[in-house]
Amino acid sequence: MCEAARHADELLAEVEAEKRAKGKKGKKKKKGGEASAAGPSQEAEEGAEAPSEAAEAAKKAEEERMIRLLEKCHEERIRAALEKANAALADATAAAEASAAVAAASKAKATAARMAADAAEQQRS
Repeated sequence: MCEAARHADELLAEVEAEKRAKGKKGKKKKKGGEASAAGPSQEAEEGAEAPSEAAEAAKKAEEERMIRLLEKCHEERIRAALEKANAALADATAAAEASAAVAAASKAKATAARMAADAAEQQRS
């Protein structure tokens, strides 16, 4: 598992722990018998909307952050694969060059042996 994914998991666990902790907090009740103009049911809806909107915004921000982390992890994997492929290509190129050098040396040796045999043949004639 790459570092970015591990970090993302840790952050997600922290956010979930914070959500659980916030959910356990008790709500404060208003004291007194004063009636407001909005009425109790409308106040409850307005009070519920603000945390709901904040929770939705936090959830959306968390999703965007997770997507960025996943994209970064994906890019790191691609980069590592490319580096590995480039290293393999460099090794193969070096091996091919070494093989070509050995072949050239063998050809030169064979040519020298042929020339020596031709010279020996000419001396006999």
